Formats: sequence, structure tokens, C-alpha cells
Amino acid sequence: MIKPVFLTAITLLTLSACGEKQYNEIDLMPSPLAYTNGTLDPFKDRSGRELETQSNLFYATDRAPSGPEDKAEFYANRRGVTLRVGTAKVAMDPPIDSWQELRDITTASKRDQKRTLTVSEVTEIGPIDVATPNPLVEQPDQQTFDTASAAFRTQINQQLARSNSRDAYIYIHGYNVDFAYPTLAAKELQHYLGYQGAFVSYNWPATPNRFAYLRDLETADATRRNLRGLIEFLSTQTNVSRVHLIGYSAGSRLTFEAAYQIALLSKSGQSRAKLGQVILIGSDLDRHYFTEAIADGLLDSLDQLSIYMSASDSALAISRIVFGENRLGQFSELTEDTRPFAERLAAIDKLALIDVTEAEGASLGNGHWYFRSSPWASSDIFLTLLTGEMPQERGLVRLAGEAAWHFPEDYPQRLQAR
Repeated sequence: MIKPVFLTAITLLTLSACGEKQYNEIDLMPSPLAYTNGTLDPFKDRSGRELETQSNLFYATDRAPSGPEDKAEFYANRRGVTLRVGTAKVAMDPPIDSWQELRDITTASKRDQKRTLTVSEVTEIGPIDVATPNPLVEQPDQQTFDTASAAFRTQINQQLARSNSRDAYIYIHGYNVDFAYPTLAAKELQHYLGYQGAFVSYNWPATPNRFAYLRDLETADATRRNLRGLIEFLSTQTNVSRVHLIGYSAGSRLTFEAAYQIALLSKSGQSRAKLGQVILIGSDLDRHYFTEAIADGLLDSLDQLSIYMSASDSALAISRIVFGENRLGQFSELTEDTRPFAERLAAIDKLALIDVTEAEGASLGNGHWYFRSSPWASSDIFLTLLTGEMPQERGLVRLAGEAAWHFPEDYPQRLQAR
């Protein structure tokens, strides 16, 4: 039995990098290596004016709207009843003076000063009806649902048309955050994706408190129906051709569950979701449960599942102590006992296991937030989303008999030669 004091210490440490002490601002992450070494231009030949018209950041949240008694701005730190959608604007400090300056910041390996992002404006479109109505809870009237759904559909389609891409991207954050923090992380991802398609920050009602991890895991499970409904809405009610999911930490459990449910529903023709790339980063998920989902046909309803792992992720190492089992996002060295299993995993075409342990910057902090701290790891993630290339085409290597792909020492040179 875990003593309460020990459990408190674990909760304090576990996955603490999902959020930070200052919830309403974030320092701009280092630029991905693929952009700083000239391998890839996320903006191509588009002008600043063109990109500005393509820069709408959408959000979807099942948080309750903030009231007079709430300290949080925009949306409260508690569960709501319905899924609400809207758009958010983000400001940078110090502000930029020109599009060229923003391009220079994006492609520079080193910056002359820190750049801080804050949410400057939130405009709610309204609650949308993305799932079969729950008769046990009070819902807005159907006219309210219909009006907001139509407006959201129109804005998504306009964004797709302006960017000449029909892909949608959904970022699903981790625990210990409020509404603003994941919105800012989503803006970073949208920016480094070159404002392709439509980007949605899925802001499930996590709690900005380091002691709330177990509570937030339960909340994540309680909101998977809305995430699944959002994916279905984008797939069937808009011009989206593919929906890509980026799940981080505790949010990767929510991402996984939504994809799993879609796979099961697709077998009976009850889902028309168009899942493309599904990326799980620092996933605190039981490995055996993962293999059961694979056996149930999880991969049949998506294009590619990429799981980013690390041996230096101390947050997941502590989580293993809590749950008593290795976590999906932990990288383990190959042994004679695990070699046959690794070979079976390596043979699955739609599955890519990616070890970031040797990636530059991946072990900073507690080694859990490498998708933002490591220019190598972020580079591979963006290449996956933008090109759909296989790991070997992106400069990664895998030894015979292993399941995971690795970042070699000469990764920068391999990346330039791709």
C-alpha cells in the first residue's frame, strides 16, 4: 500500500512538465532542426498577408465558461456540459515588426532574446452538437446547437480553402494546465506547421494543480466522447479530408481512447471518421492495453500511429512506480526475452515507435516535454505531419531485430540529405 505522503510526493513530480507555474504564458519553443538547417520551408513562397488570412486558431473545450467566482480567464477549471468551439488570438512579446522578422525567428537556431506568447483574445462561436444527446444532462436548445455548428463548419471550410490544404490537426494537451496554456502550445504547433489546413486546440478540463494528476486522468476519460464527436464532425460535416491527432502526456490517453473507439465503431459502420496521422508523445498508457487495442483493429481506421518514447523521461519512470507497469512512452533496451515481441512490432506497417533518448535537448528538465525542448524531436514530428514520410526517409535508423527507430549522431546530416 502506498502511504499518503509518498503518493503526494509522486503526484507532485509525475508529469509536472505537462504544465508550468505560469499558466497564462509560454516561451516560444526552439525552432525545429528541419527549419533551421534549410531542409524544409514551412511557409514556402507564401507572403505574410497570405499567412495572416490562414492563421485562425480554433479551439474546442468541454470546460465550463468562466463566471464571476472563477479565477481563470475565458473558461473555468471545471467540467462543463457541452463542447464549445471558437477562435483564439495569441500575442508575442516583444512584438514583431514584420513578416520577415517572424520568418527569421522561425528559421533561426539561436535567438537574440526570449519570445513570450500570451492569449490576447478568445471569441466563442458556441456549443456544437457532436454526439448523440445525453438525456441525463441539461443541454442547450437545438437552435443554439444548429447555429453554432453551421458557423463553425463555415469557418473551418474557409480556413481550408485559404490554406489550400484539407487537413485538420487537433492538439490534445496534458494535465496541470488551464484553458490558456494548451492554446499557446497549439499556436506554436500551428505556426511551425506553416498554417496548413485547420488547427484545433482541444482543451479538455484539466486542473492547473500538480496534485491533480489522478483526478485529471479520470476527467480525460470522461471527455473522450466529445473528442470522438469532434473528429466525426470534422470528418463528415466539413471539407476536411484527414484529421491528424497530436496527443501529449495525459492527453495521449484521451487521444488513444478516441481513436480506439473510432476503430471499434468503424467495424459496424457506425463511424466515418477520417483519421490520418495519430501521434502519441510521452504517453502514460499501459503497454498491455495498447497491444489489446492493436489486436482489436486500432490501426485499421487510421493512416499511421507514431509513438514517441524516451529512456530519460523521469516523469513516466515515476508513473511506472504508481501503476506498477511500464508505460507506453518509456523506451526500454532490448533483451533476449523481449526480442521476439520487438520483431512482431517492427513488422506492423502502420506503427512507428520512435526513441528520442539521443535526440538533442530531449533530456532537458525531467525529459518529458521533449516535443518542445528538442529541435530534433520536433523536427521529426513536423516532418511526419507535413510529409507523411516513413522514419527511414526522415533520417532515423533502426537496427535489425529492434522495434524502435532512433536518432543517429549524424541526424542533422541525414536530414539535409533526405
